[in-house]
Order: sequence, then structure tokens, then C-alpha cells
Amino acid sequence: MISEDLLIKKAETIRTREHRLTPNLKLRSRQEIVEFIHSKGLVSVLGGNELPSLISAVLGKPWKPSSKGFSGWLEWWSLKMEDQRLPNLLGEIERRKDILATRVFRRTKTLVSKSLWPILGVIVEHHRELATKRMMLSDLELKLLKTIEVEGSIRTDRLRKLVRMETRGENARFHRALASLESYALTVGVEDPQPEKHLHANIWQTWKTRTGDGSARSSYRGALGKLVEKTVDACVLVSEDQVGKWFRWSTDTVSVKDELLRDGTILKADNYLVSPRVLHAKTRG
Repeated sequence: MISEDLLIKKAETIRTREHRLTPNLKLRSRQEIVEFIHSKGLVSVLGGNELPSLISAVLGKPWKPSSKGFSGWLEWWSLKMEDQRLPNLLGEIERRKDILATRVFRRTKTLVSKSLWPILGVIVEHHRELATKRMMLSDLELKLLKTIEVEGSIRTDRLRKLVRMETRGENARFHRALASLESYALTVGVEDPQPEKHLHANIWQTWKTRTGDGSARSSYRGALGKLVEKTVDACVLVSEDQVGKWFRWSTDTVSVKDELLRDGTILKADNYLVSPRVLHAKTRG
């Protein structure tokens, strides 16, 4: 049986390779980006967390937002791929029918492959039901959710008008409420590909409208267990004490994580969780 130290070292090697964190492995085309997202299931756009990072994989080295502000973003913001600026290409990827952008992981922009929609859909529906029973969400968040649900698809400026929050003083409260809905994946927003002059705005839809709601036939805890398992697999290696910070439903996540450890669905080495496939994966070639 492999020792814990060797298992962690092996997982670190595999993580570097699978997350494309060396120049020779970096993503070089739109197709490679799409395949990367689908192979991982969950991908952080910017990075700085446990998930594979799209920007890091494009650069071929670890990258995360820093205190440098926009100057740090210049490392990738001006890059081109297939004669297209990377930010524009990423916008097109977010609008694909088989990928969606959420803030479900650590409340940061996270791309989710269609293969995980049935799992995540059960969790979204669970929280939507709690919201309709007024067991979660603020009055403003619920109002925004219902408005988006009725409209089907609505741009940010029109949404602000309908909920009467058009003044500059309402900016922070309005966007904080939208971000909260995104963190539960109750709503999904993508940048308008044809914005009016001087207006950059998202188009908002509910989870059901955006995905078609092909939820798996699973219980909430069953779906949550699958999501945690898939997340650990995408991360390859993760500090156990961070799992409770991944999703808004933190208490449920931690208890499900403990169940997965007991039945061997995920492994533990020292203070880390490890994907079980690391045991049989090759570290060379």
C-alpha cells in the first residue's frame, strides 16, 4: 500500500499535469479549452482556488487574481487565440449550449460542463423549493428570482428597471443580490454578445430556462455526494479543511464529505483529500 506522503506527492504531480500548469501542456485552441472543461466537469475561470483554472491552463502556469489590480490581468487579457482576443473567446464559450457559467464554487466564476447539470440540477431545485417557502433568500433576492423566472430571459438594465433599482445608490445592493442567486446556481448570467453602445450587460435566465432542467433522479444528499465526489476528482488534491468553504450549503457539504470518506469514494492522506484514481494513475508519459 502506498504511503500517505507518496500518495500526496503523486497527486501533486498528476494535478500539475491535468491542470496544465507547465508551458508545454498549456491550452492552445478553442477546441482544447472546450475539451478541458468537459474533461474536468468544473473549471474555475480565473483560479486562485482548488479547481483547475482556465486562465492558468491557457498560460501554462499558476495564475490568480492579486493585489496588483488590472495590471495583473494584463498577463492574459490581451492574449489572442485563433486570431480572437481571449476575453471575447471566453464569452463565446460561456454562451455555448453545453457549458454554463455559475458562481457556485467559492462564489467565483465557475464553468460547468453539461455532464454535471443533472447532478447540480437536483441541488438547484432543492434550494428553489426552499426559496419559494421563504426558508432562504432575502426579499430582494426572491423578487429578482421571480422576475427573471417570469421574463424567461432579461438583460441587466431591464431587470433593474422592473425591480425599480435604477439609481446609482442601489448598485451594490442590486449586484450583491444577483451574485447570491448565482452562487446557488438559481440564475445564470452571460454577457450580452450584442450590447448597445457604452452598455455592457448580462442576460439573465433561471437554471431551468438555461439548462432545460434535465435533473437526475436522485435525492438532494445523493446529488450533493456526487457533486463533492466530482469536485474532489477535478481538484485531484485538496486540503480537507477547505471543503466547507466550497459551496453555500456548507454544513451539508461537510457531512456528505465524511460519508464519502467512510465508504472509500474519496481518499484521505494526512490533511488532504485525494481522488481515488490517483492510486492507479501514471505519473509519467
